[in-house]
Amino acid sequence: MRGTFFITTLAAAGLATALAAPAFADETDDIFIAALEQEGIPFSTAGNAIELAGAVCEYAAAGQDKTQIALEIMEPAGWSPEQSGFFVGAATQSYCP
Repeated sequence: MRGTFFITTLAAAGLATALAAPAFADETDDIFIAALEQEGIPFSTAGNAIELAGAVCEYAAAGQDKTQIALEIMEPAGWSPEQSGFFVGAATQSYCP
């Protein structure tokens, strides 16, 4: 009985989080994701794309060249050089100070 309550509570919490997430979406995130979609850049989830954009900013802040960043993320993401370059440009424009 106790295990069932825990699982039910956990499921309810997960559902609440899933339903609440879009309500708290940041306008910058929405614009960034819309730009990727308009350009036809494939990504697994919006959250993963936004997280990768944050990593792009960290690499850029550490002094890494944007072209090098694009080359490094291109293969793992399965993107063409153009797609990867667009992603880095959109990420830096949207999220990097």
